[in-house]
Amino acid sequence: MKKLFLSIAVVGAVCLTSCGNSQQAAQDKGEAIKAKIENCSDPDSLKIYVDEAKAYADELVKAGKDDAAQTFIQEVEPAVKAKDATAAGAFTALGLKAKADSAYEAAKEATKEAVDSTKAAVNAAADAAAAKVEQGKEAVAEKVEQGKEAVAEKAAEAKEAGKNAVDAAKTKTAEAAQKGADKVKDLLGK
Repeated sequence: MKKLFLSIAVVGAVCLTSCGNSQQAAQDKGEAIKAKIENCSDPDSLKIYVDEAKAYADELVKAGKDDAAQTFIQEVEPAVKAKDATAAGAFTALGLKAKADSAYEAAKEATKEAVDSTKAAVNAAADAAAAKVEQGKEAVAEKVEQGKEAVAEKAAEAKEAGKNAVDAAKTKTAEAAQKGADKVKDLLGK
């Protein structure tokens, strides 16, 4: 059991060391480029080192480390200006590009959030409209049902009134026939 724990501890230490080394290597690369520029006296070599610094700053920007790129540029820029003012102009432009890239990413994220917010508002409005349509359908169905019931009541009342009228007509006809028969009997009996 002790061997298992010891093995896990050793593997964990190796992993932590390797992860730490990659960050340290990136920092060392920036420091190495800065040292090359500070110690350089040949203008041709300086151009090569400035190009290395630009490439390194671009790598940082592409990796999403805009702040690290900006810091690196600010650290190296004074040494470049001291050695060659024309190269410093291009290096300053690179710093501005890193700032612009960072601002662009922030604007892009804000736009994405605004679009998502708008989509949510549209979906909420659509849901509210669908609920209103459903309420309207229910109200119409209820009114139709009430109308059917009213028509059925009126039809029943009309049927009852018709039946009563037929019964009354039968009664009057029977009475009139009886009166007529009585008159005929009276006339014949006289």
